[in-house]
Amino acid sequence: MEKQAERFDTLISGATLLTMDPQRRLIEDGALGIRGEKIAWVGARAELPEKVVAHEKLEMAGKVVMPGLINTHGHIAMTLFRGFVHDVALEGWLAKIWKVEAQTVSDENVKAGVELAMVEMLRSGTTAAADMYFQFLTVCQTTSEAGFRLFNGPSFAVIPGFEVKKNVYYEAALEMLDMVKAYPLVHPCVQAHSTYTASLAMLEEIARIKAERGLIFVTHAAESLGEMQQVRDLYQKTPIEVLDAVGLLDRNTLLAHGVHLSDAELDLLAERGTSIAHCPQSNLKLSSGIARVVEMLKRGINVSLGTDGTASNNDLDLFHEAQTVALVQKGISMDPTVLPAEEAVAMLTINGARSFGLEDQLGSLEVGKLADLAVLDFESANLTPCYDIYSHLVYSASPHDVCHTMVNGRWLMVDRKLLTLDEEAIKVKVRKIAREVRDIL
Repeated sequence: MEKQAERFDTLISGATLLTMDPQRRLIEDGALGIRGEKIAWVGARAELPEKVVAHEKLEMAGKVVMPGLINTHGHIAMTLFRGFVHDVALEGWLAKIWKVEAQTVSDENVKAGVELAMVEMLRSGTTAAADMYFQFLTVCQTTSEAGFRLFNGPSFAVIPGFEVKKNVYYEAALEMLDMVKAYPLVHPCVQAHSTYTASLAMLEEIARIKAERGLIFVTHAAESLGEMQQVRDLYQKTPIEVLDAVGLLDRNTLLAHGVHLSDAELDLLAERGTSIAHCPQSNLKLSSGIARVVEMLKRGINVSLGTDGTASNNDLDLFHEAQTVALVQKGISMDPTVLPAEEAVAMLTINGARSFGLEDQLGSLEVGKLADLAVLDFESANLTPCYDIYSHLVYSASPHDVCHTMVNGRWLMVDRKLLTLDEEAIKVKVRKIAREVRDIL
């Protein structure tokens, strides 16, 4: 009986596959078959079935195919304020940013800022990002239209200039979570800006929503010494103690930053299975401090990487974040063996998926997982010669090396050409908004 042909929508052959699977396989002269939105075949080209039919066959010798990068913390529409406030600590930075946001945040402006962020992220191999910002539904619609994957949800906070009536958060959050079901590429969560901008009542409502909907909870926590003092003044507790008191520390919680954590708090987070989204460049630029990443990893805490917003970074380049965390942790520990390059790449990929409870769907090249991919040209000058792919990704790679990007089985960038976003038109819109921003202060 004649064997049936193996059928794929897309077949990539000849590339080196950096799988980030549990065995951390690196497959040279590999083959990756994609059917619909999922990966259907992973292995060496020589192991492909005799009969293969593919709508699209791509030869990618000299390329490295890896899981798309996952940015686990950011405020992506803040591309509008890139470089607007700098050389100040977090608290001074927030005061100025909130003032300008109160006068410029609108659906139209947020849409432009999100579009610009996606241009930058797709060009640097990022296929999924977490967002915490105003105009939540506008952000979800905008990313979905472009085919980009998003982790997002309603955020509880009282921010100067954005006050709303009391007791509407719970009902409004549920309504928004129901509306976001229309966007399959949006993975919902529930969020609080922080323990100093959200009241105990709000945090209790979040705990209720989190339990009822089975959602990931995301918040800023222990980012700066100023925050630590604010929370002590409010509650006579640390941010971790406040979150613990309302039942918001477990494996379905992702804490952004976690710079100022005691040994006991690190032990608690490890015990509860809580994840950390580490944002090294933002923490350094705002002089917030240096997170104890090595101590977190030793305890088994899941640590991923985020860029934070471009108003405090000032870019969305996750390769640069990986380089920064590796170099800084080696420097402060005086130990060159800590945080090896392979672990830093895990923080960009599978750890990011685990932060949102999606490690069975994202973060590695495995059969059955969603086809979110980044393809890098390893024949570029800055990646030649190559003795170790992990090392090059952390210490040598840049966004310019990314040539193709796929989300959910759909190419969003091919040969460095964006297919769902008009980069030039987006930049024109953002420059116009920037002229308005300059006139505010």
